[in-house]
Amino acid sequence: MRRPPLALALSLALSLACLLSAGSARAAWVVDAGGACVERWESGDLLRGPTAIVNAPLLPLRTLAGGAEYAWHTEEWWPYQIAILGPAVTLFGGAFGVVEAGWWLATGLADTLTGGYFALAPVAATELSLQPQVPVVLADAAPPPAVDRCGRPLAAP
Repeated sequence: MRRPPLALALSLALSLACLLSAGSARAAWVVDAGGACVERWESGDLLRGPTAIVNAPLLPLRTLAGGAEYAWHTEEWWPYQIAILGPAVTLFGGAFGVVEAGWWLATGLADTLTGGYFALAPVAATELSLQPQVPVVLADAAPPPAVDRCGRPLAAP
């Protein structure tokens, strides 16, 4: 029996998403009895996939607002640069949000099917929020991490 082209395309896309994320598969990071930071699957990981799927449709709007916020608060730009580059960064943020939302949907579906064991969905996708999100492609937008994988504060350099 021949499969419909859409079903085949969806199967290939899901397989590709799983293969690409397999290298970064991880579970929850917790502190064990010896004080070491280790990976462990927890029952709360069952909600990783559904949460990512719920968050994905709003991501383009959140990154659109995040791009505008980034452009407005960039102190290196002169007012005329904000007027010219601001709309470009805002639209770029929204466009990248559409692409990233597709990734969140694919990894959310994979996490739903695997019970969150591989933790394929990005951490930002698994936290319900309506706050503007600066697009990940703006490299200097993300501050350096202040905590390790287990949430413990890092020593100042």
